[in-house]
Amino acid sequence: MVYVFLALVYALFNAVYLEYNSNKHFNAYVLGIWRGFGIAILVLPFAFLISFDLSVAYFMVLILQGILIGIYDSHLFFASSKYGSKSCAGFMATSVLVTAFMWWGIEYDEFVKLLDNTPKFLNTIFVLSGFSVCYWQMMKVHLSKKAESYLYPAVFALSLMSIATRYIALHGGEALHGVIYYLIVSCFVSGVYSLVCFILSKFKNKKELFFAPLKHASFVWLIFFSFVVIVSKTLAFRIAPNPVKVMAMLLLTPLFAELINHHKITITVEKVCVVMFLILLLFED
Repeated sequence: MVYVFLALVYALFNAVYLEYNSNKHFNAYVLGIWRGFGIAILVLPFAFLISFDLSVAYFMVLILQGILIGIYDSHLFFASSKYGSKSCAGFMATSVLVTAFMWWGIEYDEFVKLLDNTPKFLNTIFVLSGFSVCYWQMMKVHLSKKAESYLYPAVFALSLMSIATRYIALHGGEALHGVIYYLIVSCFVSGVYSLVCFILSKFKNKKELFFAPLKHASFVWLIFFSFVVIVSKTLAFRIAPNPVKVMAMLLLTPLFAELINHHKITITVEKVCVVMFLILLLFED
């Protein structure tokens, strides 16, 4: 169950990262530029320790991952600023179910094996649905159709990212190698994606926006938090039984955010149910 600890670190630092950004109010594209290029440059010296003799398929997944990072981050951060981070986080609970069905579509043999065991299949659907519904209630989701349509790309991007991360982690050779490939290639691509979007955007005062993270050395913290998030999640996806379990753990981020902001977590029926269904999901065979 080492992956549970890694997934907890993933959720915790994701909360720190999101809360830090919510206080600084960085432009989502600017954030992607600094984080993507910053991490890639920071980790680049480690490239000499590994071989970049990668298959075309593996390299394409790394590139796809970078694009997905850019899509997910920009949509989630812009939506959070406009519609509220809590509601957006609650809506993202649907990514657990989307990830499950995507995973079963890719690992079809695993899905067929699950279907052959009807009680287990029904139990899995019950646990996943129960977790998502309780999480939705816990976050008190109230979004307009416009907001939902804007967040759908983030939901599907996050689901695809989880599956791509598992592929990167498992097919990169040693665990450390997969992490380095991710940090250099995927992060660099995410930086390029954000840079292109930023150039094409119609924001005023672009120069001021671009250099905003430089104030008070904010970019250093952004890179550090992101670095920990990526390393922990890549290792978690590598050793977890399937990506759905790690995705569910990620949704503990709002609870960690509450703990960071208020130094306590208010106990509610919905939160207890979320934790209960999460435990059932984690210990499910």
